[in-house]
Amino acid sequence: MRVLIVPMFALSRMGGPWSRAQAIADAFARAGHEAVLGVAPDGNCIAPRVLHTFEMPAPSPLGLPMAIASRTFPLATKLGIVGRKPVHSYEEVLWLTGNLAPSYVRESVDLLRDFIERAGIDAVYSEFSIPAIIAARLADIPVFGSHSYPTQASYASAPAKAKGLRKLLGELGLPDIDSSLELFTWLEERFVPSCPELEPFDGGVTFTGFMGEPPELGDAQRNVIVVYLGSGSVPAKAVEPTVLDAFSDSDVDVFVAGTEGERSSGNVHFAPRFDFRSLLPRASLFVHHGGQNSVMDALAYGAPQVIVPGKVFERLFNAESVERAGAGIKLDRFDAASLVAAYERIQSSDSYVESALELRKQLVSLGGADTIVSAISSRMGS
Repeated sequence: MRVLIVPMFALSRMGGPWSRAQAIADAFARAGHEAVLGVAPDGNCIAPRVLHTFEMPAPSPLGLPMAIASRTFPLATKLGIVGRKPVHSYEEVLWLTGNLAPSYVRESVDLLRDFIERAGIDAVYSEFSIPAIIAARLADIPVFGSHSYPTQASYASAPAKAKGLRKLLGELGLPDIDSSLELFTWLEERFVPSCPELEPFDGGVTFTGFMGEPPELGDAQRNVIVVYLGSGSVPAKAVEPTVLDAFSDSDVDVFVAGTEGERSSGNVHFAPRFDFRSLLPRASLFVHHGGQNSVMDALAYGAPQVIVPGKVFERLFNAESVERAGAGIKLDRFDAASLVAAYERIQSSDSYVESALELRKQLVSLGGADTIVSAISSRMGS
C-alpha cells in the first residue's frame, strides 16, 4: 500500500502536525508500506525520516502576499500581539494561518491530485490538512485523518471565515458545507492522539494515545522545573522576568526554553532550546502553553503540569482537561505569585504525579501510530 501523509502547514511555530505526521509515516514504513510525506517550506518540516517526500507550498498568514506576511506575522507573534487576540475556534486558526485562502487551497489541491495520479497513491492521511481531504475526495481514493475534540464544528466554529472555501468547493463540484471543520467528517476514520478521559467523544473516533514510542520511566529524582511557553500565550519579554521573580530564590534549577539567547542567572537557565528528553524525567513541574505536544510530553514522563493557555481555544480545552484529570493546574494569569502558588500546591501532594502516571498508562495502552496503520490496512485489505 502506498500512503500519502500530509500535515497542516503554517509559517508560525507549530510542531504538532509535523511530528505526528512523521510518527505516522514511520509506522507505515515499519509495517512494510510505502509512506510519502508531504513537506513545505514553513519552518516546521525539518529532517523528514522517510525516504519519499512530496513538496508543497506553504500558506501565507491571513492569505496576504507572502513577502508581507513572512515579515509581519513573526513580528506580531514575538511582540505577543497574536497571543492577545482571542482565538475561539480551529476554524480561526485555519484562517489566520492562511489554510482557508482559496488560492492556496486550489493550488495545493491541484498539486496533490496530480501527484496522487502519477504516484499511484492508494490512500491519503490528513494530519489536519484541508487540501489533502479535498484532493483525496476528488481523486476518489480513501482519506483518513487526525481529529480532536475541540476541532469539531459542534464545539466551536467560525463559518464566516470559510466563505471563500465554500465557493471553491462549489466550483469543484463537491458537497456544500457551512463550516470548514465539517470536512473532517469526510474522513473514512478519525484518529485522536489522546484518550477518552482527556477528550470525551461519545463515539465515532479511534483513540491512539501517544503517537511515538513512549520513553521508559526511570527513577530519577524530580528536582528541576522546565518552562516552555511557545508563542502567543505569553509575550516573550514577559517570560524571563516573571520566572526569575518566581523561582530565583528556590533551591531547584529552572530551565526556560524558547528564549533568544543563552544565559544563566543563578539557578535559572535560559536558552532557545533544551533537551526535554533529559529534563522532563527530572521535572517536578513543567510550565507550558497547553499545546497538544507539550501536554503529551509531560504525561509521557509523568511530570505535573502548570498550563498557561492564554486566549487560544484549544489550549484552554487542553488545560481544563489536564486540570480535571488531576494531572496539573491551569493558570489564567502569568505572574510570579500565581506560579509559586501552583508550584507549592503541586509539591504538597503526590496526587498530581499519580494522576499523570495513570493517564500515561491509558495512553500507552492505545497503541499509538501502529493503531492507525492497523486500522487503515484492515479497511484497505492490505
